[in-house]
Amino acid sequence: MTVVDLPVGHALGEEAGNRLAHALTDPDAGVRRAAADALIDETEVLIGEEGVRALVAVESDGPDPYVRAVAAELVRAMRAAAWEIYARALSREDAARAQTVRGLAALRAAAELGEVALTDPDWRVRRRAVTALGDLDSREAIGPLTSVLEDEIVSVRRSAVRALGTWAADRHYARTALTAALKDPDAGVRAEARWALA
Repeated sequence: MTVVDLPVGHALGEEAGNRLAHALTDPDAGVRRAAADALIDETEVLIGEEGVRALVAVESDGPDPYVRAVAAELVRAMRAAAWEIYARALSREDAARAQTVRGLAALRAAAELGEVALTDPDWRVRRRAVTALGDLDSREAIGPLTSVLEDEIVSVRRSAVRALGTWAADRHYARTALTAALKDPDAGVRAEARWALA
């Protein structure tokens, strides 16, 4: 890709937003910087899930400090916007808030997913957030997942045990939480915990 190939203009659509996000990983430092400038300067850029994943990757592993900083700012803004959408949907008791969990997962927003997993009134949304936390492979996820083991709904607790099980081999806190789950009143939760600890 060259700088000339970068999409720019007002109100960029999702395809163009995704291309700009992916351009942040281009081997050419000039292309990376131009893409970062375009993403920051645009008044409205739609970025799909594919582009969001590219931004998150650049935020943590990008080779260029300026590009990492731009990606971090964009991810921070997207997390804040996703949380605001979730909060508005929650206040309206809108079941569509479950879709915001998908967005928070793509943004690797462990703190926000933890809050949803612990507090959403709908057990299905809590379970979805628990599953997303388990997919993050983040130390930030273990605390909320441990707390979710107290959830009143068996399906949510089982999901938490499964998620914690992915870290049982190398994370002490996950093993400790799974050991506590061996005392769960539900036989299925206990069985999942035994399996995860084996």
